[in-house]
Amino acid sequence: MLDPIIITLMSISFGLMFALASVHKLRALDNFRAVLADYRVMPALIVPVVAIGLPALEAVLGLAWLFPGIKPWLPTVALLVLYTSGIAINLLRGRVHISCGCGFGASTETDDALSWGLVIRNVILISAALVTSMPAAIRAVGILDYVILVVALIAIVLLFAAGNQLIRNMAAINTWRRPVTHHD
Repeated sequence: MLDPIIITLMSISFGLMFALASVHKLRALDNFRAVLADYRVMPALIVPVVAIGLPALEAVLGLAWLFPGIKPWLPTVALLVLYTSGIAINLLRGRVHISCGCGFGASTETDDALSWGLVIRNVILISAALVTSMPAAIRAVGILDYVILVVALIAIVLLFAAGNQLIRNMAAINTWRRPVTHHD
């Protein structure tokens, strides 16, 4: 059984992550549609529908994670597996120069290029979502728990940002080291 503060921390973290990801994609919907098309893992005909559907699903998941008692770990795992598969397929194709479409900047032009670091990050997120499927212990929650929750949430946000920056730096360094070739 997990401590209820851990479940709450993970729920808020996933809620914020999906809500921000949804807003990011919707603010630059044309760019996101282009990123999806560039993945070349679905028929071009359905890309516009998927480009609207994915941020809508992320928004719903983000809100669901923020409601106490709701743990949408299964759809979260499914969505993260879908994203991870698209990244891995393109990496195996040698298509590292395309945007992942997963950044939190003002547009998708600032997104990370595809890298195995993104796959590892997503596997960690998938594992965290699976952990939330475990039952929470029942105990009284006090003021110190809420202080710990806020501090831990700040730490998670900073670690996530730092991890994403390291992934971005690693991908940039790797593109500097390899000769320019296109494997489209």
